[in-house]
Amino acid sequence: MVIRQAHKKDLPQILAFMGIGQAKRKDWHVSAEKFVESYITNKHNFFLICLKNGKIEGTINGELWDDKGFAYLGEIRAIGKKREEIIQNMFKQFIVFCKKKNVKIINTYVQKKKKKQIEVYLSLGMKKRGEHFYFERRI
Repeated sequence: MVIRQAHKKDLPQILAFMGIGQAKRKDWHVSAEKFVESYITNKHNFFLICLKNGKIEGTINGELWDDKGFAYLGEIRAIGKKREEIIQNMFKQFIVFCKKKNVKIINTYVQKKKKKQIEVYLSLGMKKRGEHFYFERRI
């Protein structure tokens, strides 16, 4: 298992890993390809991939606010029989990445109805902080 920063050349494999449902999400303001590419190429974002035998088995991505001392965890995903192990290993590697960037806090938002996702974040040692509402205005 190799966990590393994604490169632009990984984009086709990442999009295939995401699946068509994720790639055609209506809540993204740009195409999936442009959205993911921005996470790979923008220095204020991160996109780590977990590879086994050259095939993506997991991803972790989000925004890096290292000048403010925190990282926003956008999404962590894994597939296969060893899904939980992959997620744990990716998160450990993500913590190493964050420490190198002097990040002191990792945060994220999860919809209340996403029970499995909440369980994953709790298993990673993350703590629930307050009650929040997500607001958006499309223009």
